[in-house]
Amino acid sequence: MAGTSQVDKAFEGLRRMISSGAIAPGQRLPSEQELCSELDVSRSSLREAQKMLGFAGVLTSRTGAGTFISDLTAETVMSGLSVTIPLIPLEEYLGLFEIRQLLEGHAAAHAAAHFTEDQRAQLLALAEELADRPWEDEGSALDDAFHDLLISGAGNAPISALLKAMRQRGRHYRVFEHDDAIELKRTSDAEHLRIARAILARDPVQAHLEAMAHIRTTRTWLEGLRPVPEP
Repeated sequence: MAGTSQVDKAFEGLRRMISSGAIAPGQRLPSEQELCSELDVSRSSLREAQKMLGFAGVLTSRTGAGTFISDLTAETVMSGLSVTIPLIPLEEYLGLFEIRQLLEGHAAAHAAAHFTEDQRAQLLALAEELADRPWEDEGSALDDAFHDLLISGAGNAPISALLKAMRQRGRHYRVFEHDDAIELKRTSDAEHLRIARAILARDPVQAHLEAMAHIRTTRTWLEGLRPVPEP
């Protein structure tokens, strides 16, 4: 197996070529032979480095055509986090909640200022329907729909991609399968309704505060319950 230093060398070499613009977004990579010669690495090291960049959303393979640089939009690169964030342990995941609070609060405030009347009504309808249903009866799907619509309020694809990756990891902890699930869901439902009503009232400040409070509640539950993630 190739040594780590060789893989790092290949990775850094590719990174420099891409960041300098020597290989532009959408362009096909040179052949393995050319890259190995230019970077002075083995094929196995080069392939490992390419895999790393592929997971990060930087490279994409096209059958029969070769390996290409992605469009390198912020959204594309952020989407690579959907591979890594769902793997991190609870303590590291909890450390991301300050970021999630800020971003989801920002999204809620922006939604309060810019959502259409239909979007405001839809968000409230989702919150009300979720509150009326047990978690086992489409609760998870409704919760996803509520938060997906809420974070779309940011009008920012990279923020949406990052928040979706964070929420994906949160799903693994199955908080609403805990012994206190009924009470936990009641609290969550009330918070969703307060967020939706603030957005319906076109109150960015209140929407921001309610969204941040909701994320703090989730973090408190995880810290207290210490649930084991699903396999």
